[in-house]
Amino acid sequence: MDFMSVIRGIDFSKLSENLNLGPTTLFVGLALVFMILYGLSLGKTKALISLLGIYVALAFDAAFPYLEQLHDALPIEVETYATRLAVFMLMYLLTFAILNKSFASKRLTLKDSSIISVSVISLTQIGLLIAVITNIIPDEIIEKMPEYLSAYFATKEALFFWIVVPIFMLIFLRRSKRKNAVE
Repeated sequence: MDFMSVIRGIDFSKLSENLNLGPTTLFVGLALVFMILYGLSLGKTKALISLLGIYVALAFDAAFPYLEQLHDALPIEVETYATRLAVFMLMYLLTFAILNKSFASKRLTLKDSSIISVSVISLTQIGLLIAVITNIIPDEIIEKMPEYLSAYFATKEALFFWIVVPIFMLIFLRRSKRKNAVE
């Protein structure tokens, strides 16, 4: 499968047509810069562990059969999506903590990775997290998002894209690392 053909199939025209430099766009840009810096400060290995934690939490979210019972047992009145989001985030943080303290942190190391590769991993990690969250929250909230953002995060197709892209990026980063090691 040619990675460039996948990129060519994505319509970026919505992004450029609706992009304005209003406060929302500037805030989103600032948030992305902050998240890249956060990913860099996490370190190479922890960024990969965090990405793996998102996948585990997503699988748990898809398979968790007791959401309604948990929601009904809560002592406070919240929407079902908030309970689901809280369970997802709890599983993400729990998985991150467990993997960070386990043998996996030594096995998932990204030694000799460049700042660019860690930034790419951080961006894909943030994109995946945003896509998961925007697919959990209801449409009424999504409708308040700028259209150019919701098209790339809040649809099932976007979620699939953000699930697949980090895997391809890791494969690509591995290949480039091997090519550099051979030369």
